[in-house]
Amino acid sequence: MRLDKRLKEAHPDLSWRKVRDAIEKGQVSVDGRVQQDPGLGVLTGATIVLDRNRPAQLKVRTNLDILHEDEHILVLNKPAGLLSIPSSPGLGGSEDTVLRRVREYMAFKRGHKTYVGMLHRLDRDTSGALAVALSKDAHAAGREQFKHHKFERHYLAIVQGVPDPPSGTIEARISTGYRSGRRKLVDEDDEGLEASTDYLVKEKLKGAALLELRLHTGRQHQIRLHLEKLGHPLVGERVYTARMVRGDKPSGLSSPAPAKRNMLHAWTLAFPHPLTKVRVSVEAPLPADFETLLARLRHGRSR
Repeated sequence: MRLDKRLKEAHPDLSWRKVRDAIEKGQVSVDGRVQQDPGLGVLTGATIVLDRNRPAQLKVRTNLDILHEDEHILVLNKPAGLLSIPSSPGLGGSEDTVLRRVREYMAFKRGHKTYVGMLHRLDRDTSGALAVALSKDAHAAGREQFKHHKFERHYLAIVQGVPDPPSGTIEARISTGYRSGRRKLVDEDDEGLEASTDYLVKEKLKGAALLELRLHTGRQHQIRLHLEKLGHPLVGERVYTARMVRGDKPSGLSSPAPAKRNMLHAWTLAFPHPLTKVRVSVEAPLPADFETLLARLRHGRSR
């Protein structure tokens, strides 16, 4: 049953308007957690408390798709199109980012400013599982874990063409800087960062493929660069595009691609909790645009 209906049943003396106002002002909690959505589905046995004396709170600007949350760690399903952190330090207070949204969410939930630090990042176009620390201790310990590759990350990607062989490991060093707006792969003898990516063809599509990718390192743009080296760039890729795609290129998936973004999704994330060491493991559901494109390609349609 909806939260507003449950509250109205419990307080029949309140008008529907006052019921909704109380919920939206943050004066209603469900099982100890403040909820501000009148249409929220509530289980039959849930404990609902109305506190009319609680100061009204601003409604959180956006809901987070939370996959895991505890006192020190939050893992969310990041939507495509959202930056992880501000694009430049001066825009920290005005840009819409994961960092800003989590800070707003935690300030509302805890009633005071909370430490928030990113444990890793996803590109703007990439959707999926992203971990955030909610304390300085968790941030420091989590970043150390990430540095030593304790985060197990699997991605799903729709790529142009079908890789042959259908599985393998791409190992190619990545430059530390940018040139013409992109990173590049470098020779073993040159300076650069080691990078390793496993790939597996999960499904052959019409001139394309659904890949599962596992990162052994976490370099910026690693997957995009490695898929370009493989000869099978992401559908929707506009920067790291191989000159020739190996195998049959999907009809209609050359420039301009039907995808409005890179078809890359951070599918699963697992790591030992930075403080408790208990394993945290999540799976991020595929977003609608990814599912829609998969369905079109399964039926041999590019549009």
